[in-house]
This record gives sequence, structure tokens and C-alpha cells, in this order.
Amino acid sequence: MSMLQVIVVGATNVPNVEKFGESDPYTTVEFKGEKKKTEVQKSSLNPNWGETFDFDLKGQTLGGSDELLVEIKDWERVGRNRLLAKCKVPLRNLLKGGAQSENMNLTMQDGNGRPTQCQLNIKVNYKPPPSAQPAAPSGGAAGQIDQQGGDVLGGNMMDLADGEEEEEEETGPPQIDPTTGQPVPRPKKRRRARGSMARRMLGNLSTKATDFQIRVKIIEARQLQGDNIQPCAKVTVANQTKTTRVKKSTNSPYWNEPFFFNFHMSPLELFEDYIEFRVFNAKTFRADSMIGSFKMEIGQVYLENRHAYMNKWLLLSDEEAEMKGAKGYLKMCVCIVGPGDDAPSFKSVPAEGEDDIESNLLRPAGVQLQPATFTVNLFRAEDIPRMDSNFLQGVKKLFGSDDNKELVDPYFVLTFAGKQAQSKIMYNNDHPDWNQALSLGIQFPSMCDKIKFIIKDWDRISEDDPISSARLEIPTISVAGETGFLPTFGPCYVNFYGSTREFSELPNDYEDLNLGKGEGVAYRGRALVELATTLGQMPDQNVTDIESDNVLRVQKFMRRRKFKLHAAFLNATMVSAIDAPVEFELSIGNYGNKLDDNVPPCSSTTQPTNAVFDGCHYYYLPWGGTKPCVVVDCSWEDISFRLETLNLLLTIVDNLEGNIEQVKIGTKAKLPTPELAQLLMSLLEQLVNDCRKQVALPQQGRHVENNLDKLLRTYRKEELQYIIEEASNLRENATDINEAISEVEGILQRLKNLAQEPQNSMPDVILWMISGDKRIAYYRIPANEVLYSSHPDYIGRKCGKIQSIQMKYPGRLGDENKKPEVPALVRCKIWLGLVNEEQEWHKMQTEGELAVYAETYENQLSLPIVGWTSKGPLNRPKWSDSQGKVKSPKDKFDPPPGWRWDSEWYISPELSMLYDKDAGHKTFMEDVYEVQSRMPGTRWVEASRPWTDVKGDPLASRTEIQLPVGWTWEDEWDIDLSRAVDEDGFEYCVEATIGGYGPVEKTYHLCRRRRWVRNRRLVDSTKQKKHDVESHRSTV
Repeated sequence: MSMLQVIVVGATNVPNVEKFGESDPYTTVEFKGEKKKTEVQKSSLNPNWGETFDFDLKGQTLGGSDELLVEIKDWERVGRNRLLAKCKVPLRNLLKGGAQSENMNLTMQDGNGRPTQCQLNIKVNYKPPPSAQPAAPSGGAAGQIDQQGGDVLGGNMMDLADGEEEEEEETGPPQIDPTTGQPVPRPKKRRRARGSMARRMLGNLSTKATDFQIRVKIIEARQLQGDNIQPCAKVTVANQTKTTRVKKSTNSPYWNEPFFFNFHMSPLELFEDYIEFRVFNAKTFRADSMIGSFKMEIGQVYLENRHAYMNKWLLLSDEEAEMKGAKGYLKMCVCIVGPGDDAPSFKSVPAEGEDDIESNLLRPAGVQLQPATFTVNLFRAEDIPRMDSNFLQGVKKLFGSDDNKELVDPYFVLTFAGKQAQSKIMYNNDHPDWNQALSLGIQFPSMCDKIKFIIKDWDRISEDDPISSARLEIPTISVAGETGFLPTFGPCYVNFYGSTREFSELPNDYEDLNLGKGEGVAYRGRALVELATTLGQMPDQNVTDIESDNVLRVQKFMRRRKFKLHAAFLNATMVSAIDAPVEFELSIGNYGNKLDDNVPPCSSTTQPTNAVFDGCHYYYLPWGGTKPCVVVDCSWEDISFRLETLNLLLTIVDNLEGNIEQVKIGTKAKLPTPELAQLLMSLLEQLVNDCRKQVALPQQGRHVENNLDKLLRTYRKEELQYIIEEASNLRENATDINEAISEVEGILQRLKNLAQEPQNSMPDVILWMISGDKRIAYYRIPANEVLYSSHPDYIGRKCGKIQSIQMKYPGRLGDENKKPEVPALVRCKIWLGLVNEEQEWHKMQTEGELAVYAETYENQLSLPIVGWTSKGPLNRPKWSDSQGKVKSPKDKFDPPPGWRWDSEWYISPELSMLYDKDAGHKTFMEDVYEVQSRMPGTRWVEASRPWTDVKGDPLASRTEIQLPVGWTWEDEWDIDLSRAVDEDGFEYCVEATIGGYGPVEKTYHLCRRRRWVRNRRLVDSTKQKKHDVESHRSTV
């Protein structure tokens, strides 16, 4: 009999939630859904219970992931019992073999998981079943599998603690005890019978031949050992072998290939056979080309739920040298389908759903992973957006308080392989200085290849909100092999992206972006972090404070320099927003964000312009010969040496991809072999020359490099030298075009792996299309692609060049099924560089002359009888910016030093006003609204404005509307009944200026209108154009 016994001794410093008197605490202990509770201690904050609870394990052993849930609650005579404190107690320390006992003094947490002053003293006793084996101490494995016999040594449904064991005496002559002269009893060795799991089933298995199908899906592999490998996987089921495709130059291949094995044999024979997974390096054909393998019994799979392992990870090892450790990880699915069985779906779990993939690991007995510690030094963060309502701030202002607080309470969470560590909460602070070290104990090497950072906002009432998240890819900050290095990073800023920065009381469609589900559409802050890896030890504490010396050490990595971001917009077509003026905003980080009140204004947006129909299908912005330009001033760390090296590597990749494509086109065109050989030789020659180019080096006094910069530079130089040697050898010895191209494609993949910069602390450039105050579509551009450099090999590939940008909808709206149309297509030139290099941008602008304008907007209000006036209850200044937020009177404008005014103030009409509303159309529907009004209790009569447009502005009556030149009427005026109107075409509202029309008449409605429409058709476009030119001249 196995049993778990919990003794609840007592607690101290229990929180008091009573307004009068003290809490009445009691404790509940829950294990695997079974809950037991103590007696209530009335009015006591330091209760003593001394109660014992027994949990019958029913012959089973504890698993590595088992835990107790302990809660202290306040008993209430009426109403719900309130939670005072809670704690989860892992039981992995009891899995050391044999009966175990442990006294625990638990630090309790509140409902939000924050530590409290409350301490709970319990004692836990564990009595395993008599034949139990010690479970896996790591707690991270779902089970350990003996590759020879297929035994599971603990951790999942196939726990064979009660399996067959045999005892045998040691052979040899007896030993004599010198003190007694008697023979010493020989110790007996326990060994598990080979195939004990399957043999436990033999009594119930049939010997009659039956049809079985074994389905196997090889999904992916990670952390495969070796340099420049081309992995492929083989799966062997009962002597039938199938192989995946070969993946080139990767240690983390993705296959996602299913295989089917059919058998007609008895269950007794089939279940004693094996399934073997092997991963090979297809680049070599020697006997040592196998990277690692994993072996299990078929019967072991049949014992699982639905006879299947779903999305399991396998730890690969060397059968001949298991003590050498892990060779990599393989993710697979396998199921056995017999007569009458339904096969489970082999649907892969997305990366976001893999919270604790180490607990989903099967590993062979004898293979041990090395303990290690990830330590992240968290220094500070900045530019964190507002997350809370400012309602209380407004109330304080009414009472004369000037206490302005940042409306966010951030804290930082480090997550890896299902484990996490959390920093302290910085209340009312959008630029927190944490200065804490977060540590996580891991098993190295781990199959997890991403370290996740999450910044969250603490909430007093509801659940904490995620502000944003970021990931560090392990392969980009470490290199495997004897000459490689452990994961390291920084000190360096990490940029966070997610939903738009504008705060809203209501949930929006982009909140999932803050959890990393999809591409972030806006910059949401950055954090200064440093990562170090220590082998051979686990951390004593997850969170510690950083010493002041280390805080001062990172100051040199925070030096800023001034940059300029320029853009010239050539045209914008295929614009989808046609109901309101459209403008384009360019930003980098939080600089240039026009909708953020905390950012100083700058000329980061184009002039708001209404879209005009192009005569075919789309709308465009009528910029004409005057192209808008924007400029953003910003300050960032000078990491140009990193981005210049990245640009060099990306140029090598682009050149090689283009040359490979030329060879493939020549092969398809069946060019003569000498011409193809010449193309191949030119490709290899350019590849060698490109790889010989010097990577960018940090300049003394300008740049500051960290340890990862030095390690990556050494690694990149070595890899480029290897590529030069391989390309030179291929140029001299290549005999087959197809084989040579296959080798070059492998080199291309290695170059792509090199062309990644994990320490790119300069945020992406983001282009937004804005209509009114609503962000419609966006496009992200990595800063290195538009970064200027004086060295031609280091300049960004899109710097100052014309590029066509297809805007995209943010978040779920970007789904092609929901939004099939293109939001807009923009042609523009973008340039980013230091302020002292700004003249290079102006040298590139050879197509026209750059002019600088000062603009302000005059605001007026339409009042009854008075008409349009600037006097009255305006909700914006008389002179302001385009949004009406900043007061901008004409007499307050002064030219900058060295500049002078070139003209007087003049009226510049909105560009679309130069076009008639029917411009570009061949057919057009003319419409006008008939408006009527009444006093309460009277009949409907003609309104003071009897004929208006849809906005309420006055128009001529339908009989007075003139037909434009070159057009002809196609029908007569008719009432539009295809809307939400009554049978006479009227829609009703209380007041025309308020709006809110409806089809049902009420006694309080004082206004109604109906729409009259009439179609006209263009018959002579030349007459219309002549008329338009004359009207425009008269206007000018």
C-alpha cells in the first residue's frame, strides 16, 4: 500500500481581512482533486491545528510533477469564504527512493501570487509501494525509457513499479567475516526482466494474426549535435524502415512527415517488437554518420491512452556511449490502429501552446542532462505604455492635486521551458529601474530554443495584463561544438512589440499581439538585460538584487547619439480608406507617434488628404507634383558596427540567391553545358570574393562592444573562411551542375544562419496609415535595411532607394479571408543615419527641389443665422494643428536661425477639393436629401434647410441640380427605398445636428429626411476635361 500523509501543524501572521475582530482561518489541502480541510480556528492570526490527512495512492508512486495545493481561507458564517493565502508544494524531493519525510515551512502567497508575511508549517510523509523504483529526480521528464528493454522507470502511465523483478545471488567463493569467522551472506542483486512491460500483458494477448497499422509522424528535431549537418530521420518499425527528406545546413530541422506501417501478425508477436528512431547526417556516408537514436517497444505505445504518443519529445543518445549525454531531441507522434480503433489526429501543437515541453520528454535510462543556470540581469526599462484608466487622476485635479503618476505598474517575467522567475513590481512607473538578477535552473542542453521575456502590468482588481513580450533565440546567442560558446547576451536593450500604444478602456482585437501571437504592430518599450549561462549548478534563489558595481558597469552601454529618419512619399494608390482624410505616419520607437501625448510633436506625418477615385477600381491620394516629405529626430545607442556587419552578410545572401536563380533558369532553358559551367564558376568566384570582405569592426571611442559581439565576430570569420575553402574546392573539383548547386544551396543556408543579429537594439521603422484618429494599416521595416553607411558594403539594401510597400492590416484583420483587399500601396524612399550624415540624404534627392512649409489650420463653427464663424463654443483653438490639439496662431511662427520666409501666408485647399466628386467615374449617382421638420404636436413642414447632402450641408433642390458638361441623365429622380427607411423613404431623428436616424416615427422626433437619387452617364470626356480646366483656372 502506498500513501501520502500531510500534517498541518500551524501558521503565523495570517492576513486579517476583518474590519472588526480577527480572521477565522482554516486550511485546505488538495492532492489530485481530493481536498481535505482542517477545523476553523476562531479569531486567530497564529492558529495551531495539528491535524493529519492521509491520501491513499492506491498502489501508485508519486510522479515528478505531482504537487499539493495548500490554501488558508477565512470562514464566514454568511457569504463566500475568502482566500487569505495559498501555496503550491512540489513533491519531487520525496522521490529519492524508499519512505521519505520532510518538514516544510511554507511562505504563502496572496491570490495574485505575491509573497506574504504568512508562514505555514506542515510535515509531509511519503510511503511508496513495496516494489517501487525511484522516480526521475528532475521532475522535467515524463518518463525514462530503457532502450534495451523498453521499460519506463517513472513519470507517466506506463510506470512499471509493480513489474516483474528477479533476484539473483552473486556467484563466486563465500566471503568470511574476520570478527565472527562465519560466511557473510551474499548480497542479492535486483534486475528487471527484459521486456517486462510487454510480458505483463502476455496473458491477455491473442496469438491470432490480426491487421494492424502503425502511424508515425516525424515533426521536428532540435539541438542536434554537429556542425554544418544535413539531417534526415529514419524510423524503423518491426524491420520496416522509412526515411524523411534531407534538410540542409540546420541543427533544428522541421519535417512534419507522416509514415504508415501495415502488419498482419498476432498482437503477441507485434507488441514485443520495437520502434526505433534514428537521426543521421546525410552529408557523410561513413558508419559514424548517425547523430543519435531512441528505441521503444511497440507494446509500450499500445498501453498509452488511445494507443498513442502525441507530440512527444524523444531524447536522442548514442547506444554505444549513453553516458556521453544527449545528442539532440526529436518530436514525433505514433499510434497503433487495430480493428475497430479510431485513429487520433496528428495535429501539431503550436509553439505558443508548448508551456512546459520538458515535462513532455521521454528519455532513455542512463542518459543524464547537465544542470545549468540561466541568469538574466534585469537593469531597467523605458517607453512602457499606459495601461490603467486616469479616472482617479481627473478626480484629483478637481481638488487641486498636481500629483501626476504614470498609469502603469510594470513587472518583468523570465520564462524558459515552462519555468519562470518574476521581478518586483514598480508602481506608477513607465521607466522602472529593477536592478535584479533573475535565475532559472535548467537541464542542459535543453530542447527549448527560446527564452521569453514578458512585461506585465500589475492590477489591483482584475488579472494582470500583459504589456508586451519578446523572445531570444538560443541558436542566435550560442554556438554548439567544441569551439562554440554557451548562451550569452548583452548588456543590451531588447525591444518589445505588440498592440497599438493608445490606451482604451475597452478590449480590442490586438491584445493577443502582446503575448507574441502574431507580428507586433507597434513599439511598446524596451528593457536593458544581460544573460549568462553557468554549467554544473542550480540556482539557490530565483531573484536577487544586482550589486551597485554591476549597475555602474552597464552605464557605458546606454550612451545615446542623435539620428535622423527621413522619408519622401512618391505616391499612394489602392487606398481602402475613402470616408475620411488619410495620412501616413513614420515612427521609430516612440519617436514620431502623433497619437501619443507624451511625445513632443514633429513632422512625422503627411498632410491629411482625401482619396480620389482613379477611374478604374482603386482610390489614390492626389499629391500630384508636390510630394510630401517627413523627418523624425531620435536618439539611440550607436550600434552601427552590428548593423553594418548584418548588412554585409545580407548582401552576400542576396547575391548568392540571385546567382543560384540564374543557374536554375539556365538549366530549365537547357543552355549548353559550357555556358552553365561558366555561370557556376562566376557564382563561386563572386561568393569567394564576397566572403573575403572584412566584417565591420567597432571604432574606439564611438562604439561599445560586449562579450557576445566578440564571440560572434570570431565565429563569423571562421565560418566565412570555411565557406571560402569549400567554394574554392567546389570550383576546382565540381563535375555535375546539379550536385554543385545542391552544395551551394547548403552554403546559402549557412549564410542565412549567419545573417542574424540578436543584439539589434535599434527599434524597427514603422509606417502607419491613419484615417482620423484610427490606425488602419501598417508596415514594419528593420532599421538596418534603411541605415546609411559611408562604406558601400555596409549600407542598408533599401537605404534611400525607391521601394513599393504593400500595407497590411494589424492583428486578425490581416487574415486574407477577412480582409482580401490591399489597404494601400505606397512608393517611398526612407533613410536613417546620424545627424552629421544628413547631407547624404539631400544629395540623393536629385528628382526635385526640397521645400519646407509652415502650416496652421483655421477652425470655424456653423451657427444658426450667424453661419460660419470663429467666435462661439469651439472645441478647438481658432488656429491649431490638423488635429486641433496644439494652438498655432499665425503670428507666433518664427523661421529657424538661418532661414527666412519666402512668401506670405496663403490658403492651401485640401488636395482632393481640386477634383469633382465624380472624377474618374463613367457612371455616377447624384443624390440629395429632402429634409422636413415640425414642432411638437404639429404636422411635418419644409425645414429651414430643405435640401442637404448626407452631412447636412445645404444643396440646391433636386429640380435645380444642373447636369454637368459631357454627362447625360439615365433616369428620373427617384426615392431611395433600399435603406433603413419607412414606406415613404423617410428616416427620423430628434434633431438633425445630433443624427441617429431610424426608420420608425416617434412622437418626440422633430426631424425627418429622405434620399432622392438619379443616375447619370459620361458621354464625352473631352468636354468634361475642358470644363474642369476652365473652372480650375477661374478658381485660381
